[in-house]
Amino acid sequence: MKTADLLQSLSDEQVQYVLVGGLAVQLHGFLRSTFDIDLVLAMDDENLVRFISVAKQYGLVPSIPVPIDALRNASQIDEWHREMGQAGKPRSGCSQKGMLAFALREPQVGGSVVDVLVRPEVPFDRLMANAVAGELFARQVWIASIDDLLAMKRSANRPKDQLDVAALEKIKRGDDPNV
Repeated sequence: MKTADLLQSLSDEQVQYVLVGGLAVQLHGFLRSTFDIDLVLAMDDENLVRFISVAKQYGLVPSIPVPIDALRNASQIDEWHREMGQAGKPRSGCSQKGMLAFALREPQVGGSVVDVLVRPEVPFDRLMANAVAGELFARQVWIASIDDLLAMKRSANRPKDQLDVAALEKIKRGDDPNV
């Protein structure tokens, strides 16, 4: 799966999403590698049905042994979120990232990964309101604002998030983050 194709399909199917994570940081100007696509979706049922349809077209399957339609089960997601809060560590197949991520992957070894952040530090409505239109592979995409990315990265606070925070702060000041 090519990132460009996935994003085009999401756009074609009118899936409401905002790019977050490493790809969003790259699009703001910090040269860094990332191996997944992090999205925050509008979590209403109609949008989730459209997203799941696209995910199925690309053969994406959950990293945990649940059907992909579990993404539409708000009570299940709430339960996972509570379990993570109590245990302090992620459930198998759900990445913490300072929030709950429903990980989808292509089934082949080394396949692409799409993380849907279902309980982000910054809610979808705020992310969308503050998002900036960007271009990726000649396609318009909505990218989380620098301030919202900073809030999310500070919350996750992993070493790579700390590097992203420093880079995003440079970008916000108008400095080159790559020096």
